[in-house]
Amino acid sequence: MKKTIAILLVVCLILGGAIGYFGQQSARTPQTPQAETVTVEGQTAAPADDGPAVDETYVDAQVDALMNGPEIPTLDLERLYAEHAPDEVILTVDGREETWGDYFYFLASQVDYVESYFSSMASYYGMQLGWGDVVEGEDTTYADLTAASAEDALRQFAAIEGFARENGVELTDANREAIAGQLAADIASVCGEDGTEADFEDYLGTLYMSRAMYDRINAVNALYQEGFLQLYGENGETLDDEAALRYLEDNAYVSANHILLMTLDAATGEPLDEAAAAEKAATAQRLADELKAIEDPEERLVRFEELKEEYCEDTGKAAYPKGYTFTPGTMVTEFEDACAALGDYEVSDPVQSSYGYHVILKLPADAEAQLFDSSGSGLTARAAAANAEYGERLQAYLDALTVEYVEGFEAPDLLQYAED
Repeated sequence: MKKTIAILLVVCLILGGAIGYFGQQSARTPQTPQAETVTVEGQTAAPADDGPAVDETYVDAQVDALMNGPEIPTLDLERLYAEHAPDEVILTVDGREETWGDYFYFLASQVDYVESYFSSMASYYGMQLGWGDVVEGEDTTYADLTAASAEDALRQFAAIEGFARENGVELTDANREAIAGQLAADIASVCGEDGTEADFEDYLGTLYMSRAMYDRINAVNALYQEGFLQLYGENGETLDDEAALRYLEDNAYVSANHILLMTLDAATGEPLDEAAAAEKAATAQRLADELKAIEDPEERLVRFEELKEEYCEDTGKAAYPKGYTFTPGTMVTEFEDACAALGDYEVSDPVQSSYGYHVILKLPADAEAQLFDSSGSGLTARAAAANAEYGERLQAYLDALTVEYVEGFEAPDLLQYAED
């Protein structure tokens, strides 16, 4: 929970912009959990249908719990906000002065998030949490953790801004055009097609957000993305092979291709009869023998790809035509054990798993290999390594930041503003 609260703000702002972030945070109605994608031995299987019919009794019960259940503990934000003037400087981060108004925006946003969490836990699990409760697995309360999050958010903003300055990253004309387009879209979204900037700024005030902070959020969003683009290229292409291969090694990635002959009926999921399964086993053995007889690694690779195209029944082969680059625990045990026993370009004997027979070709580490994951992100090893390095560099800058509070100012004790 601690990491979720600490980094949620900037992650959402960076990915969605100011209004998109607030839209997520203020949607207090819990969402129905979605069916997870299931992955097996390199195959990705989406749910077969839309799931069972909605249980209206259950839905009614959830609505009743939200409307008539125990009250969720809330904070008196108006009283807290009135403690200081919005333009009062309360701290400096990396030498930049930060005001109470900007600090409070992040604080209020996190309060909203935590209260939504309280509501969800109460409606789904009947758990009554309050601001004075200790966060599970931590040694601090929800109140103290939330208060600390405002500083965390400002530190993360300062890290992105400062890192950009240090590395010569500046907003481009295209960035500014996109930001202007975002402003126009946000005004239309919350104020209507005839909305004005004045109307929009009035709306921002209801979120405890100044127009300057709105502009800063969108600029930081653009700087974060532009920083990666200028330092690493769109897909990390400026990162050298050594760094990409080191990323694969450090994260224990394994690369292999396979020809899968399934012993399960593709339509029903039921096992094939003995004769059909035996035929699959014989075919797998024939393919393995043919490939092993080819001594030249490159010729073997070419022939493997030809045979895979003809025989492989893995539904994931379209998404991962060059095979799988995966981490331990991702594939079925038999597949992983066989890969561990092979050298580069070696071919296995048929390996039987609950899904069928695999003929496996071990592959060397490749900076351009597409990494396997259930989300289907399509990231190459080079792109993933560049993202990791970018994050580490930003984190190092953030860790070195100095934060100094104005004499006499203390982070608010949120428990003093809890409403009965």
